[in-house]
This record gives sequence, C-alpha cells and structure tokens, in this order.
Amino acid sequence: MSNERIGQSAAAAFRGEFGLGTEPIVNMARLIEQKTGVGVAYVNTSMPGHGMTMRFGDRYLMAVGCTEHPMRLRSTLAHELGHFRIGSVDRTLDHSEWDERTPQEIQADAFARHLLIPLEAARAAVQGLAPTTALLSDLVQKYKASPNIVAIQLRDAKAIDQETCQDWSALSAGRLASQFGWHAEYASLTLESNTPRGPQALLARAVEGYRWGLVTPATIARLDGQRDPDRITAQLEAAGIVPLLEAEDAARERPTAVGTPLTPEELALLMGDAD
Repeated sequence: MSNERIGQSAAAAFRGEFGLGTEPIVNMARLIEQKTGVGVAYVNTSMPGHGMTMRFGDRYLMAVGCTEHPMRLRSTLAHELGHFRIGSVDRTLDHSEWDERTPQEIQADAFARHLLIPLEAARAAVQGLAPTTALLSDLVQKYKASPNIVAIQLRDAKAIDQETCQDWSALSAGRLASQFGWHAEYASLTLESNTPRGPQALLARAVEGYRWGLVTPATIARLDGQRDPDRITAQLEAAGIVPLLEAEDAARERPTAVGTPLTPEELALLMGDAD
C-alpha cells in the first residue's frame, strides 16, 4: 500500500470510529484531547507552526508552535494526530529533523489532508458547480483547511486539473478571507492560533490545585501562556474561583493525584519561550 493510501485509510478509520462523517472538524485540539487522551499545547517557539508529538512513558503530549496562520496550525495538529494513529510517534525534543520527508511524514501529511477535508466532501462540494476561487474560498472557510490542502483534494477528486491546483495552492487563506468577505472570522482564528494554550485537562487540574492552595497563580499563568500572575488571580476571582478557606478545607475531601508528575521536559515545553 502506498504512503498516500496508508494516510487516507487511517484518516477514514478515525472519522468512522468517532462518527465524524464528512463534516468539518470545528475544534481540532479538543477533538484530539477528547478522543485520544493526548494533551495539546500551543507554545511560543522559534518554530511557529511546527509540531511534535512526544511520548513520556505511557503518556503523550502534542505541541505546536503558535502561528499567525490558523490553517497551518490545524494541519499541523492533524499531521501529528496522523503520527499518533498510524503509530509513528518516535521523536525526541530535538527538532532538527522535523522537515525530513520520510515515509512516516508523507503518511501523516496524507492523513491530515483526508482528515481535514475527505475526498467525498470535495466531490460533493463541486456537484453542479463551476470550480472557481469563490468555491475554493467556501471550502477553505468551511473546513478551515489551507488553500493548498483543499486544492489537492479537489484535484484528486477530479474537479480541477494540475495547473489549477498549482495556481490555487499559491493563494493564502488570508487573501481569500479578505476577498470573499470573511476577514473578521479569519482574524478570530488567527488570534486563537497565535495564543498559547495548555492542555485543557492539565489546566483544569492546576486550577483545582490552586483552590486547594497547592498551585500558585504564577504556575497557572505560565501553563496558560500568560506572564502576569495577578491577572490570573483576578480572572479566577471574577469567575468565583478562590482558594478554599480553612474551614472549607477541613470539610472537603482533598483531590487524589492522577497520573505521575510532569517531567522537566513537559514543563519546559508547555512554558515555551516564557521567561
């Protein structure tokens, strides 16, 4: 089986296993966390848009560099999910070989394309319609995939030729958003993809630890990609989350530890380039 077919089959199996059909994936990070149990982090790094999945014993952590290109971030997350599902997670914290085009990388690329926009969805989208840049924009907006990924899927669905695929692949999502009236939506996606994010379950545990006086606001701030602990304290207080009083402390059962502590490598990754 070719690398393309391996990736396509794995993506179809993932969509089938979780009943995703051919619909767009709205929140890639939460889908990964909920369906695989792998924590997802957006981190400030010198390699924006690049991703890595790391194994620490029997646990996994997926990280991607914050970027101003939201479709790139989504495709990177889908690519890393491909490594996880295909079984090619075998990496260290050294990112010197991230761009190497091994069979495993090609398989993960194919997985990402077919996960983001299945061929069936591409075929259905062009039924009775002329293949125009307006259609391309609609698919980029709907599936939140890059013009390059959408163009390749349309080509493989026999909706456009290779020359059109090359021309459309050179366009940016930002340009399409501005040209076809969804710039505000794209700006919102850009803000999200360029904002650090800690794994949601980890942050929830950290906030619970804060309530019990076991975790400081500074720790939560760093995990959440912020630099001001006072801002975290104010944010939590505004939500009604404050450290438990001594009387409440005595009356409540303390939470039990789950899993093992974070390793230094995990903490360093989650903190990114923070001071």
